[in-house]
Amino acid sequence: MDIWIRFNNILRKVLFIIFFTDIFSRNRGNRVGLIIYAGLLVLVIINDYLRYKHLYKSSRTVFYASIIVSITIGSVLKFSVGGNITIYLFMILVDIAFLKDVKALKYLYTINALAIIFVPLFRFAWLDGISILQVILESPRDFLMMVILVLFSSASLFSYRALLIEKNRVEKLNKEIEKLTISKERNRVAQEIHDNIGHNLIALNMNLDVLSNMVDSENEIKEIVVKCQSLTKDSMENLRRAVYALKDESVFEDFNKSLEELRQNIAHNSNINIEYHIDSKIDQYSPEYKSLLYTTIKESITNSIKHGKARGVKVNIEVKDKIYTTIEDDGLGCDEIVKGNGLKGIEERVNKINGQIQFISEKDKGFRTIIALPI
Repeated sequence: MDIWIRFNNILRKVLFIIFFTDIFSRNRGNRVGLIIYAGLLVLVIINDYLRYKHLYKSSRTVFYASIIVSITIGSVLKFSVGGNITIYLFMILVDIAFLKDVKALKYLYTINALAIIFVPLFRFAWLDGISILQVILESPRDFLMMVILVLFSSASLFSYRALLIEKNRVEKLNKEIEKLTISKERNRVAQEIHDNIGHNLIALNMNLDVLSNMVDSENEIKEIVVKCQSLTKDSMENLRRAVYALKDESVFEDFNKSLEELRQNIAHNSNINIEYHIDSKIDQYSPEYKSLLYTTIKESITNSIKHGKARGVKVNIEVKDKIYTTIEDDGLGCDEIVKGNGLKGIEERVNKINGQIQFISEKDKGFRTIIALPI
């Protein structure tokens, strides 16, 4: 594509040089005409440059007005000077053929095609002092050839346009299929890990509990069993996080839906009540932010259930000058907050994107996490 763009730019420059040469050769004895027509061609070049480099980012009305200006000036030059300037009108036809707005494409294409066909006829009629109908009757073959040339060029351009549209559609479909395939594979792997390793770790932990009850509390074996239990629980927690990380790739597409699924998943394993108040503006922000918030909410709810014995959790996300998030439970609370791996992980992720985080808790007054992320 880059090679085609470079080639197109070089070809345009060569054609404009030819147009300048044509204007100069046809107006050697007409200095005023030479200045006017050369000025119009310069105006066309500036208009085209602005359209390609800047106006395509502006409103459609301005962009389409620029095309109409090019058609108008090109028609004036063809009528006044004649010669090879007709090629410029075909150049505009190429630009019009790739417009996304089908309605605008139809109108601009019709205007440009009529200019290509009829402006030369008006020029011949004006020079010979006869009507356009007489020009057509005197040279029906030339008129027919011009119509066929326009139709053939249009057919080629629109066929290429259709091919590009289909190519883009297929590429988009392939990306969606690839994404879906990867997502399914991730879910399959996550389920395999959960069903096999996860269940084995649970069974191991249960056996260690039984062994712990059978061993004397002052026995050295008891200490080893306790350490093994601790390692098993840590492994189960890390496994749970890995499974979530594999499954939750789609969390960034619909944040509210993902939070609702999280609530339903937690509801199957506990009686905790979770309330969400999520600002809809959050969906405008990057997947990184939504991933951080989702992970933080999930980790906080897990801590509320595991350590706080909470019955309810309230999650509030509000977008103002910053993204403010508050996660509050009605659990046991504590007078002194000891940051385990979960809280440290949340803190590290927030600090990584220059956010602020605060943990607040009192005995029998629950636990609150307050986060402010920069916009």
